[in-house]
This record gives sequence, structure tokens and C-alpha cells, in this order.
Amino acid sequence: MNQIAFSTLSCPDWDWDQIVTAAQTYGYDALELRGYLNSMDLPSAEPFTIQNRASTRRRLEDIGIAVCCISSSGVVAQANLDHVRAHCELASGLGAPMVRVFGGNLPEGTPRQEAIAHAAITLRSFGDAAETEGVQIVLETHDAFSTGESVAELLAATDHPSVYALWDLHHPYRQGESPEETCRYLAGKIRHVHIKDSKDGAYTLFGEGDVPLDAMLSLLRETNYDGPISVEWEKRWHPEIADPEIALPQYARKMRGLSL
Repeated sequence: MNQIAFSTLSCPDWDWDQIVTAAQTYGYDALELRGYLNSMDLPSAEPFTIQNRASTRRRLEDIGIAVCCISSSGVVAQANLDHVRAHCELASGLGAPMVRVFGGNLPEGTPRQEAIAHAAITLRSFGDAAETEGVQIVLETHDAFSTGESVAELLAATDHPSVYALWDLHHPYRQGESPEETCRYLAGKIRHVHIKDSKDGAYTLFGEGDVPLDAMLSLLRETNYDGPISVEWEKRWHPEIADPEIALPQYARKMRGLSL
């Protein structure tokens, strides 16, 4: 069974008690941490400071809720290694297995192969930082690397045992890459999945958009993917979309209905 999770991007106004209570009430197995209240710097946010990490971890363990991913703002193109290292330390402290990073955008005017080679050097350094803390890096299908093909290209160039892929189901599809193609490109490399639906440029509740989520989840089952599937309801960036009190239970019901 896959862990069903939601990202704290979904609930930017909730404090830690509300987040934990919602996870229990709505039937989630895990949390993905991406910002907390008015802070996007997780290691300095109150529940996750060095002084509070152990008690936060104990509380979650006591109620059977995991932290499946620490979603950093690390960007390969920016080479912000200190930021990624701090999030790897946080992941280790909370018992989370992975840290999400972005590829960013390739520099204009640089030949693609040269840019990929430079990006691979940086991503390798991220992998080294993760390996030191006993966690993994997952590179999201996002930005200049929004397709499975482009992520697979960078992963192959990086060739690091602690660097894998995060398949955001939304982005490659919107780039015109079929789910079958994405799955084929990322075969054996997917460690984390983001799920969200949309239509006409706006995020929607599960099944109210035109992203073929059911078919995508079936593909994941066929490949024996057993990692977390996290609802990335981008309320922090899009305040006009449905409130988390509506979206999170709806996504959980739909996903549980598919026996994930």
C-alpha cells in the first residue's frame, strides 16, 4: 500500500496542531513539509528547529503519521548547497527518507550538453549531502526539467546512488508528454509522486479536471511503485483555489477509493 500524504503547501494558515489533526481526521498516512505558516525556511520554523525536532518526531510517531518528504527550495541551477544540506539534516532528524529539489532553468546561450554537465555536478553535490545524512534527493519534474525525458537525462548525467526522481503527475502531462512516456523515462527512478488535477489553467478537485489521474495511478500500480503519493494542493501560491478543509478530505477519499 502506498502512503497517502499531503503537502503543507496546501494549508499555509494552519499551525502544527491543525496540520497534525487534519492528517488524522482525513485519513492520511504522512505529511510532506513545504513551508510552515509565514516561513518557507523549514529548519528555522518552530516545530522543526534543532531544539524541537526530537519532540516533533516523537509526537508524529506516537500517532502513526510519517514525514515522507522534506520539500526544499533547493535549485540545481542556483547551486544553493547550504540550503539543501540544512534540509537533509532536518529530514534525518524527522525520519524523512528524502528531500525534494528543483532543476531550475538552464542558462541562456549555453549549449545544452554543457549546461546538463554543469547541472549534474551540482546535483551530485546535493546527493553527497543527502548521503551523509542517510537520506535521498528527489528531483521534481518542474521548470526546465518538467518532463520525464529531461529529468531522466539529468539523472543519467549525475549518476549518483542517492539521487532519484519525483514525478509530479501534472507538469509532464501539461508539457505534452504522455503518462506512459513519463513512466518509461523514469522507470526504476521514481521515489515520490505529487498529485493534483486541473482544467483550463486552474487547479481543481480530484476528478473535476482533465488530468488523467486514474490512468496515471494505474500505471504506477503496474510498475509496482510503493512510495508515497502526496497531494500538492498549491493553496499557498493560489489562494483562490478551494480551502484545504474541502480539498484535502476530497483527495483522500478519491485516493482511498482507488485502493492506494
